[in-house]
Amino acid sequence: ERFILKDAQGQPRAELGVGTDGIPTLSFYDNGQQLRLQLGESPDGGIGLHMFDADGRPRANVSLRSGSDPSIELFDSNGRKRATIDVSGDGSPSLVLMDSSGIARASLAISSQGVPGLNILDSQGNVRIDLRVWDDEVAALILSDSSGEPHAALAASDIGPPSLVLADEQTRSRVDLRVLKGGVPNLVLTDYQGNVLFTAP
Repeated sequence: ERFILKDAQGQPRAELGVGTDGIPTLSFYDNGQQLRLQLGESPDGGIGLHMFDADGRPRANVSLRSGSDPSIELFDSNGRKRATIDVSGDGSPSLVLMDSSGIARASLAISSQGVPGLNILDSQGNVRIDLRVWDDEVAALILSDSSGEPHAALAASDIGPPSLVLADEQTRSRVDLRVLKGGVPNLVLTDYQGNVLFTAP
């Protein structure tokens, strides 16, 4: 079944129909008969509003997935997804930015425990920079290699001294720099077995 609305020139501009799969859709067309806007239900029970440019390429989707989780997807002029905004079932929001190959390169999220985090990823999708704040007490910046192994960590805390830790290729701590109570700096160098090689002061 289909219900079609036409303009003064007899051109279809809107269409309400039910497909062979039983899914209803409402579609809107421009002067050139190009689909520009479509509202419909997905096979899994979700609903979505889909927007297209004058060439028919997707540019934006706003949807409620089957579990009623809201999502927004944004596409570039070539129809490639470049950004998503989601809220998961536990209420955790997230923003993900993709490169032209569709690889996630940056994400900003708040976990269900209320921990905000910013991740920067390389072209292979590996997290290279991780910035987080835990319980309003500890802020940490972690730098990792292309395998995702952490090699540097900078932390500031209300429950301990600020610190900078550098690790070797086996992620073993080799350099530990802290500012102790009273503003006293402390540097500790260790070997691969954890034995202290140097300490100052």
